[in-house]
Amino acid sequence: MVLKMFFRAFALVLLLSSCHSPGGRESTSKPFEGQEPDSVYKPSYASGFSVSYYGEIKVIKIEDPWNSDASADYVIAGPADSPKKLKTGSFTFVEYPVDNWSAFSSTQVVFAEKIDVLNTLKTVAESRYISNSEVKERIEAGEIRDVGPANAADVEVLLDSGPAFIFVSPFKDNRYGHLQEAGLTLINDAGYLESSPLGRAEWFVFFSTFFNKEDKAIGIFKNIESRYNKIRGKVENKESRPTVLTGTLFEGTWHIPAGDSYMARLFADAGADYAYKNKKGAGSLSLDFETVFNDFHDSDYWVLTVNHPGEFTCSVLKEMDERYSDFQAFQEEQVLVSNTRHSLFFERGIIEPDVVLKDLAASFYPGEFPGYTPKYFHFLKD
Repeated sequence: MVLKMFFRAFALVLLLSSCHSPGGRESTSKPFEGQEPDSVYKPSYASGFSVSYYGEIKVIKIEDPWNSDASADYVIAGPADSPKKLKTGSFTFVEYPVDNWSAFSSTQVVFAEKIDVLNTLKTVAESRYISNSEVKERIEAGEIRDVGPANAADVEVLLDSGPAFIFVSPFKDNRYGHLQEAGLTLINDAGYLESSPLGRAEWFVFFSTFFNKEDKAIGIFKNIESRYNKIRGKVENKESRPTVLTGTLFEGTWHIPAGDSYMARLFADAGADYAYKNKKGAGSLSLDFETVFNDFHDSDYWVLTVNHPGEFTCSVLKEMDERYSDFQAFQEEQVLVSNTRHSLFFERGIIEPDVVLKDLAASFYPGEFPGYTPKYFHFLKD
């Protein structure tokens, strides 16, 4: 009964937090009447979370991803008797070990696989994007229930399943109001908003805290970090750096990454020169074809992510727009493509930034990585 009261109270906390004015941020150092935490996990690359430890109890701080001055959300994770030790009602509570939770993103399924907690997953959204064979078999057997689209999830199924919490990807326009109103506990997994490849991967540690598995996750992440930095080190001081273009037109507009974006950072770490590296912003710039062609027509490489049901070839790219064939990278067969329908780039690439980086770096500097077989990005063929 106590846990149900805390879970339902969380919905109210979330609704109220959306109305907070900037400032007045709470401190994770005072959830127990001023007691300092034993230790704090502060991410090295991610900017959206931190974890403070008080014995077996954790205070997980989740920043507002769009407003650094806004009040943060807090979640307490700990043993069943943790609520008795709390001195404030400003937090929600999640008891671990968790044996029933819901994933609204396929990346969370990959995280769960990495720390061996897939057996606790009971409901998912967007199951068509999940490649894990165990999960697909359990969905087929009815052991995991599909609640439909993430932004229109079946509330009745979720209430019937009774997850301790639902991991959701947050959006500026709150798409989960109907779930909050039903009293379901939502936890924002904002990793996809990080502009650093290692920052996105470090949200794996955040995920693991709810299962008391962060030691394992930190070990895995440290190995990813080491491999990533070793690859970056091999190409970061190259005097001659290849130039790179990315993206295509969509409904007449070319959405191309700004200089503080994930892709711009990835290109820099892979040893490439990106013409828009100094343009401010972590999102995309919306440009017309002529502007992009003027600035990138002679780029050495063109890096694309596409979602194509069959084989994606040079001919398919040219059929999308004849003008694409005027780019130098197209003419010299230097187009790198990840067909996400088959490569699982968006599902698994987040936890393998070192592999994604090596795909690009080995393409730009093949002499540095002899015999390397790429996983996510391949040169386009006809």
